[in-house]
Amino acid sequence: MADMANIFVEPPLKCGTLTLPSPMGIGTNKWGVNPKKFSETDLAATYNASLEHGVSFFNTAQFYNSGESEEALGRLRTAAGGRGMICSKFNALFTAPEKLVESLRETLKHCQMDKLDAFLIHHPKGDSTVLADQLAIAVKDGLVETVGVSNYGEKELRRFHGMMADRGVPLMFNEIEFSLLHRSAEPNGLLKCCQELDVTVIAWAPLASGRLTGKHIDMSGESALALLDAMKVIAQARGKTISQVAINWCVCKGVVPIPGARTEAQAIDNAGGVGWRLSADEMVCLDAMAVNRSGMYEDPEAIYAFMGWWPNRFVRPLVSGVIRAGAAIAKWALPLQPKSAE
Repeated sequence: MADMANIFVEPPLKCGTLTLPSPMGIGTNKWGVNPKKFSETDLAATYNASLEHGVSFFNTAQFYNSGESEEALGRLRTAAGGRGMICSKFNALFTAPEKLVESLRETLKHCQMDKLDAFLIHHPKGDSTVLADQLAIAVKDGLVETVGVSNYGEKELRRFHGMMADRGVPLMFNEIEFSLLHRSAEPNGLLKCCQELDVTVIAWAPLASGRLTGKHIDMSGESALALLDAMKVIAQARGKTISQVAINWCVCKGVVPIPGARTEAQAIDNAGGVGWRLSADEMVCLDAMAVNRSGMYEDPEAIYAFMGWWPNRFVRPLVSGVIRAGAAIAKWALPLQPKSAE
């Protein structure tokens, strides 16, 4: 049975001029993928269920499915009478910095909006001066309400935050990977830095691509399995699901988790992760069990969970080795996860 003393109504979360009615959102990086399995009818039910349960912040990116995620959100938001806030991200890996405003106008067309609620730099790549100038123009021209970054470490964040301040534009968000299986942004000081700068942290993969839902037995070794057992105990005592415990842990850390959802049931379950708080003792327990380095760029299990595919035990070591090598090359060649954000 849930601890009634810890149930309360979540206050709205102020992020500059943007107000989130709930301290969580929905990640839509897979929206538009596999329409035979997850039709637009499924997504509409997911979108509307989220709104009905107070979750109205939908996170997408230009990079997701070549804009299909943005387009799906645009149709769903329009069908819902314009309800719902949309945050998208500039494709810094493959688009020139001076094209940011131009690309944002395309995003607005996809989302069927005149003004986006939030727009972030997806990766710390490209000329920072040009990117800062372009974001400032986007705000001045009324194309976006708030701006931010994604996957920025402390060094990159402090520098860019100062550049935007020089232009009179507050930097409101930093979207990073953060979960009970990838907690390193807390001990390395990045969360504290964001708090100091009044930058709201958006946590992508707060359920570790499904590994923190209890669905996947194969996780990331004994430490992750021990964590899952501890979460089960808390979930049973609270009358919650394991994923709701994982989401609430993020909220208690002061970040805005954006778990993915493509079904109505998933949206409703996600929404149950807020409106209550883990106790201090429960947080101490989970903090002690949390894993610092089992994220998307360190652990093959994260890739398997994201893809929904697991090789059999005979070829698994070989496939995992190839994934680790590929991840190492990606981290070296691309700014996917700066060292200071690990």
